[in-house]
Amino acid sequence: MKEKQSKKIFTRMLMNNWGGISHKVMEFHEYVNLFSGKSGSGKSTVMDAIQVVLYGSISSTFLNKAADDAKNRRSVLSYLRGAQKDGSFNREDQDFCSQIVLEIKDTGKNTHTCIGVSFEVGKADTDIRKYCFFSHSGKIPEDEYLTEEGVPYTIAKLKKLVEARIESADNRGRGDVNRVYPSKEAYLKTVYDAIFGYVEPGRMMTMEKSAIALRMTNGTGQFIKDYMFPKSKEDTVATISDQLGAYREIKERVEDLEQRIKMLDEISQHNLALQKARADKIYVEQILKYIEIENCKAHLQSKEDDLQDILKKIEEKEEKRKSYLAEKDAYTKEQVEVEAELKASDYGQKEKELKEIENTIQLLATNSEQWRDIVKGLSAWEEDDEVSAYVSNQALHRIDDIRDGVVSEDSIEKLKQYLSDALDNINTELGDVRERIRENQKELQEKREMVEDLKNDRKPYRAELKRARQELQNILSTQYGRTIHVNIFADLFDITDEEWKNAIEGRMGRVKHSLVTAPEYTLDAAKAFRRMKQVKGIEDIDLMDTAAIVRDKPKADENTLYECVRAEEAYVDICLKRYLGRIKKCETVEELHETRDGVTKDCYSYSNYIFRHLRKNDYEKYACIGTKVSKAKLLELEEEAAKLKQEVEEDCRVEMALRAAQKFECLNQSTEQILHLSKAAEQLQDYYEKQEKLRLEVEELKRGDRTVELKKKKQELLELLKKNAEILNSIQSEVVQYAKTQGQIESNIKSFSEKINFLTEGFVVNEQLQNEVTDALKVQSEAAYKRDKTKEKDALETLEETEREELQRSRNKFNNAYPAYGFTGIEHENNVYDKVLNQCRKDFEPKYKEEFDKQYNLVYYTLRENVIASIHGEIKAAYRHKKEINRLLAKIKFSDSIYQIDIIPAQNENGQFYEMLTAPELDSKVFDDYGFEGQLSLGEDEFYQKYEEDIKRLTEKFMPPKEEDARSLSQYRQQMEQYVDYRNYLTFSMYEKVEDENGNVRKNAVDDMAGRDSGGEGQNPKYVALLAGFAMLYMQQTNRDSKIRLVLLDEAFSKMDKERSEVCLHYARELELQLIVCVPDERLQSLIRNVDCVYGFRRHQNQVSMMHIDKGDYLDMVEGNKE
Repeated sequence: MKEKQSKKIFTRMLMNNWGGISHKVMEFHEYVNLFSGKSGSGKSTVMDAIQVVLYGSISSTFLNKAADDAKNRRSVLSYLRGAQKDGSFNREDQDFCSQIVLEIKDTGKNTHTCIGVSFEVGKADTDIRKYCFFSHSGKIPEDEYLTEEGVPYTIAKLKKLVEARIESADNRGRGDVNRVYPSKEAYLKTVYDAIFGYVEPGRMMTMEKSAIALRMTNGTGQFIKDYMFPKSKEDTVATISDQLGAYREIKERVEDLEQRIKMLDEISQHNLALQKARADKIYVEQILKYIEIENCKAHLQSKEDDLQDILKKIEEKEEKRKSYLAEKDAYTKEQVEVEAELKASDYGQKEKELKEIENTIQLLATNSEQWRDIVKGLSAWEEDDEVSAYVSNQALHRIDDIRDGVVSEDSIEKLKQYLSDALDNINTELGDVRERIRENQKELQEKREMVEDLKNDRKPYRAELKRARQELQNILSTQYGRTIHVNIFADLFDITDEEWKNAIEGRMGRVKHSLVTAPEYTLDAAKAFRRMKQVKGIEDIDLMDTAAIVRDKPKADENTLYECVRAEEAYVDICLKRYLGRIKKCETVEELHETRDGVTKDCYSYSNYIFRHLRKNDYEKYACIGTKVSKAKLLELEEEAAKLKQEVEEDCRVEMALRAAQKFECLNQSTEQILHLSKAAEQLQDYYEKQEKLRLEVEELKRGDRTVELKKKKQELLELLKKNAEILNSIQSEVVQYAKTQGQIESNIKSFSEKINFLTEGFVVNEQLQNEVTDALKVQSEAAYKRDKTKEKDALETLEETEREELQRSRNKFNNAYPAYGFTGIEHENNVYDKVLNQCRKDFEPKYKEEFDKQYNLVYYTLRENVIASIHGEIKAAYRHKKEINRLLAKIKFSDSIYQIDIIPAQNENGQFYEMLTAPELDSKVFDDYGFEGQLSLGEDEFYQKYEEDIKRLTEKFMPPKEEDARSLSQYRQQMEQYVDYRNYLTFSMYEKVEDENGNVRKNAVDDMAGRDSGGEGQNPKYVALLAGFAMLYMQQTNRDSKIRLVLLDEAFSKMDKERSEVCLHYARELELQLIVCVPDERLQSLIRNVDCVYGFRRHQNQVSMMHIDKGDYLDMVEGNKE
């Protein structure tokens, strides 16, 4: 016969002043104890009392959880006062003490220990203030914690009992159990270790709570994982965490160094490329310079030859000119002699008089012409309709008189004054017209630009606003490395009610022209905007703080202008609430007066206790709100521009007429001169008559012989002099032309000489360069060669600019990433970057690389030894443990089936590591405890080579977070614990194994059956898993002490038939479990044959009574053998 295993059983329970129980001691059997009663009879009252003592807690979270009552409001204080359903209390308005005590017997040592809790409750207490958990050796005292007066012990008296029990014969266990505990933690540690036999508190409490309600909401698989396959207690997280922290630190250093080297190398490469481009450009420039020098020298020689030729021609012409001058002098001398002889005769005298008269006629003709011009000029004042309006009638009458020949000193003086007054009026009007033209032209230009913008789907904003918007957008886009849009506020929303359009445009005023960014960019935009002080017109431009507006979450009132607008962007909508959400829509002045801020449709506004008319320009000329341009606005502007153009043209015509009038005759000469000119016509007629008479007399004298001869000689000399003059003029013209050409050539020679001096200054001819140019010019023309080199130079300049930009970009990128170096990015030389690059390369090899490799080896071997190998062993142990459990479950048969558990690789993310964790290579490797020195290298490690990627992925899972705050550390710890826990690499389940009459076996997954099986069949596997879990809980401990076997089941077997219930109870008995089971009265008859102790519960007049039922008598009564 198999020797019975020692264990600890709960033998008795005492309750003083608990719920509807004033004083009661209950006795328990070592196997199955049954509480029977109707709902509300007090079964849960006792179960809750047991839980208070087991959990060391007065929380209400676990009370009466078997009841499916969402309105359950039970608490420990309500139990102590004896609260009833009708609202009354058994112990209301009184001070009292209370105890709940469980007595435990160690069957191996035959000793007893009691654990419990004691309360002192005041009648005015609203919560539990004075209580303590305690334990003592020995049985429940004979007085059952009651004084001689029958009153429950106070805490002070209880302490004396505990002290007295130190000398008890039962005080033979491990540790000091005779204690009143200062804390819940101290109580639980002693109870679960020394008294219960080293049972894991968390698992037991969770399982007891699950057993009472028996819901297993996460399925039997999760229950099996949590309670039948305990988590490993080995603390491998701390070890691997420290090493991974060091590994990550070194890894980040290495990566940081690699990143620095990469960025600095990019800077160096761009710098070298820039220097090469510059050197190549300089070389090409030298070639072009050499070509230009040689070209200038050739041009200089050519010009010097041209100069010598011109000087020779000038010298020849000068000799020829001298010859003709001598000839002219001879002709002139002879002419003088002939004219002297003619003058000495009568003919000469008469001809002289005739010459004087002709001169006088010419003068009088000129004066007569001037007078006609004056008269004509005066007539213009009355002929031009535009000008005549500015001339007085008196002036016009005087002009008519002068035209009729009536001229006097008085009339001239008055006309002068009249014309002066008219000219003053014209000058004044001309100034006004010109000012009006300037204003209208400016306005016309603005409207044309606005029309052009609208035609191209653009808003007609001020140029300064457009420039500022583009500048700010460029700055932000450069800063973020992508396009960051900067908008004008008016472009981001539409007006939905046209009746209120003008009011909204007017009230938004300057705000609608504000620059706007998304809230996340506002602070950076504000910083950039501050630096834009040099931008023209920036003081008239605003930047909206959308981030602050969104942060303040403004609300919009009812009947405000906000109701008349719509925006797509959420932050724009919030901004509209801020600026329009408080402006009321009003119809009358009375309504305006009643509100703090309002406006009418006709743009009459009220704000800050001030009535005002909104500026017309804001809602007409500068109306711009809307996400699209307004076609109606375009048509309106086109009409206004056409009208304005017509006005400008008319004003220009008037201005032209007035400007012409300024040049009209104004009689600026003296009055005497004017009178003299007016008489010239009459005098001219007299002199014409005198001329004719004298001419006839000269003709008569001409007919004399000597006179004819002299006259003929004179004519011949005049013709010779004329011909001589023409030749001299021709020679002079040629000399002047040659001199001009000489000047140009000398200027060119000077220019080429200066250019050669400038080009050759400091220029040293390179023999290689000279040979290259000479060889090139042998196969192509100078122009073609120069053109090719110019293109090459342009390409090199483009390359130089590109490399300069890339160098600047790469420097800025490095400086933004590593500002601690203090570089500006505009250094003239690259030395500082090259120095840092050389230092980084020096640090990288071999300092960090060697340390990184060493640390990675250490991490790998630690990971394999402390984690992978451990999980490997635990997974193998789990499969062995599964076999043991299945052998145990195979003994319990429900009808034609039994239940078994199954383990397969996890089907989630963790499943990727299963093959590595179960690799056979792990069975052949033994690790030492002194590091990895002397081990195989990673390259020689077969396991590492095979599972390198999996090892790296698993290493990343254990990598600690960079942030060291408590929350991140806690999350990191939980994540690491998941990957250290071998159970997370497996999937646990339970299945029903059914064998038919032909020996065919079928496996049905329990969780899949839950929805299709009957209620009893659905509960079977849950109780099987639950009871097996408790057996594992109490069996999977050390064997130094006997253990408890307690299982609490409330409302148990509610859907199971008699046969299945009997099998479960038999199963529990086989597992040596001590059950306390609560069932309703109707289940008692079907279960009593398989239980060992029965209590019947009844409630009468708010008191709970518990009657111990004799099992034999009850069965006789059921069978009719006993009345």
